[in-house]
Amino acid sequence: MEFMGYKRPDGTVGVRNLVALIPAGRCANEMACRIADEAGAGVHPLLHNQPCVHVGPDNEAARQVLTGLGHNPNVAAAIVLGIGCDSISAVDLAADIAASGKPVEVLTIEREGDYDTVVSKGTRFARQMKADATLLQRKPFGLEWLKLAVKCGGSDTTSALGCNPVAGWAVDRIVDAGGAAIFSETAELIGAEHIVARRAATPEVAQKVLDAVARMDKRISDAGVDILGSEPTPGNIKGGLTSIEEKSLGAIAKSGSRPLQDVLMWGARLPGSGLYFMDGSANTPQMALGLAASGAQIMTFGYGGGLPSRFRGMPASSLGNLPILPVIKIVSSPHVKSELDYFDVYAGSIIEGMESVDDVGQRLLGEILAVASGKPSKVELAPRYREVLEMWRTGPVF
Repeated sequence: MEFMGYKRPDGTVGVRNLVALIPAGRCANEMACRIADEAGAGVHPLLHNQPCVHVGPDNEAARQVLTGLGHNPNVAAAIVLGIGCDSISAVDLAADIAASGKPVEVLTIEREGDYDTVVSKGTRFARQMKADATLLQRKPFGLEWLKLAVKCGGSDTTSALGCNPVAGWAVDRIVDAGGAAIFSETAELIGAEHIVARRAATPEVAQKVLDAVARMDKRISDAGVDILGSEPTPGNIKGGLTSIEEKSLGAIAKSGSRPLQDVLMWGARLPGSGLYFMDGSANTPQMALGLAASGAQIMTFGYGGGLPSRFRGMPASSLGNLPILPVIKIVSSPHVKSELDYFDVYAGSIIEGMESVDDVGQRLLGEILAVASGKPSKVELAPRYREVLEMWRTGPVF
């Protein structure tokens, strides 16, 4: 099985061929939007909320994530934008991204002298980068070159029977072929962490799984709150899920059944082939940001039949603002057939007894290869909408 992709200088393979505008801090978001609007299609501002009041590990994590976005194989070239007083140096960030071998420019108000010069130069650079990127041609690559991220949302009682095991089926096929897959959402391991730990490739990796959940449990305990109402969410409860354990058992089905190679910190790059877990937030804008930074080229998003399945784009539609991670939407519930025009794969046929997980898994894998080869996913065809991506932080803000 093959897909058509773009070979990058660092040896990775992209499934999209975009010019990314990467603000070093959120104050540069406006310039990124201006440049994207002037430069036109194919140039995308990766807007985020990194301020200058984060400290220590939170700043390091943000820098790692922004570097990872620039390294993502779906980025053909990048422009890093800054003010000059950003907590993350735009110059250093550009150097980190340039290590990938792809074209990178850096522009700051401090260096260029004023805002308008940054926008003017940035527009010129972006147009030239876009023109150069169009000269690149797709070539055939096997499944071993794929890095798939998997996520679920709008979960209900059908998620564990439909969309999640179907995504897990595709994960197993890609991992078996020598590719990579990654899942996240530490809060959605609670109550099922022992099952994931049993799949760890080594005792050390098993302990990392248990430690990640223990840290999340401690954060909940230290805050003095009950996780119910956040996990499961109000929408999950409306969909029939009664506890975090029930939700977690369904959520881990999307990871398939292969050995877990390692637990990565939020935003860390995938180190090789196999299955990985990213210790991170269950909040879509934060989690998607970390998965895109990992180097994943494509993501599946499985829905049950909750109210988020009525959205035309995505929950907290930041993923519509993250074109470097095209998303394939799967839906499980037969009750949302009126919305099927907005989904890529229907898994409700499993609930109806018309198809097996293998049957729908084959269709999903075919869709993954088609989207990887350039077919727009339904999210990519959705009305344009920009929502700022959120940095995950664990420390104080001043």
